[in-house]
Amino acid sequence: MPLFELAVQEYGKDIFAFYYDLPFEETLQRHATKPNREDFSEQDMRRWWKEKDFIDIIPEKTITEDLSVSDTVDMIYNLVS
Repeated sequence: MPLFELAVQEYGKDIFAFYYDLPFEETLQRHATKPNREDFSEQDMRRWWKEKDFIDIIPEKTITEDLSVSDTVDMIYNLVS
């Protein structure tokens, strides 16, 4: 059973899911700062990239490029508390 279908079966639709709605170039820049940046290439990422690939079976909160880390943490904290 696919992961998100299993999550819905186990917990219902009242679960927290977040979608990073970032441009591909921003994704590349962020990937370059990660410790595992050598594990896969830009070409791999281009092959995997799917614009706006939202999950239809659970509600997702969108995190956009303009949200700071602090704003993102605040948004998540306010949802779960």
